[in-house]
Amino acid sequence: MQHENPDLPPFARRVIVGDNGTGASTIVADKRDVPCTRLPNGIVLQEVWQQRGVPALPDDRPAPEWTLGPAAPTEGAVVRILTVPAANGDEPAEPDLHTDLSLHVITMLGGELIVILEDGEVTLGVGDSIVLRGNMHDLRNAQPRPATFVYTSLPLDPSGSEN
Repeated sequence: MQHENPDLPPFARRVIVGDNGTGASTIVADKRDVPCTRLPNGIVLQEVWQQRGVPALPDDRPAPEWTLGPAAPTEGAVVRILTVPAANGDEPAEPDLHTDLSLHVITMLGGELIVILEDGEVTLGVGDSIVLRGNMHDLRNAQPRPATFVYTSLPLDPSGSEN
C-alpha cells in the first residue's frame, strides 16, 4: 500500500511476530500500513507501535487511533519514526524548549539532529542515541538533508520513586 499524499515518505514496513497456536514463533502481520502524518512544523511522524499498558502482553496489537500525534503518551508506550525536514536556509527560530513527564529514547537513522537543552546542546549523527528523562529540550535540523530517527517514549512515574 502507498500513501495518497506524495509529500509523505513511503510507509515503513512493520513485521509483527506472534505465536502460531502451538507455541512456535511465526509472522502474524507483515505490511506497510504504519500510520503516518505530517505535523504543522513539517515533521513527518510514522507510528510504528503503540500500546496502552506496560509491560506489554503477548497479544498486544497497535491501536493507531489512540496515540497518533506529537504528544507523548501518559500511559503505555509508543515507538515512532520521525523525519525532520532539511534546513531551509532561514535564520533558526528561537528554541521551543518543552518537556513532558516521559522517558524519550531517540536513535538516529539518517542525517544529523541538534538537541538543544537548557544548558548546552548536542549534535547526533547516524547510530547515536540520546535518553531524555523528562528534561527540557528542542530538536533542530540545521543540515541541507532530512534527519530521521526512531523515538521511543514511556511515561515517567510522577512520584519519582523506584519500583
